[in-house]
Amino acid sequence: MLITANTQVEELMDLYPETITYFIINKVSLISCAGAYPTTLGEMMSAKKVKNIAEFIDELNDLVKQKNKKLNGL
Repeated sequence: MLITANTQVEELMDLYPETITYFIINKVSLISCAGAYPTTLGEMMSAKKVKNIAEFIDELNDLVKQKNKKLNGL
């Protein structure tokens, strides 16, 4: 699955838990007081004032691709 601005935050955390560390390193919290942020990734990142959302999402996709390559022995 390609991560986009329309990806639900909770779905992202379930499918790709390795991305949580990336968010923490970049000082973007995926958690609200109710649990996983209850919205899309794009909406959450806008609310968190992430400067370049498209670049951040591209880097998330690169992270997932790298992990998949390692798992597939490529």
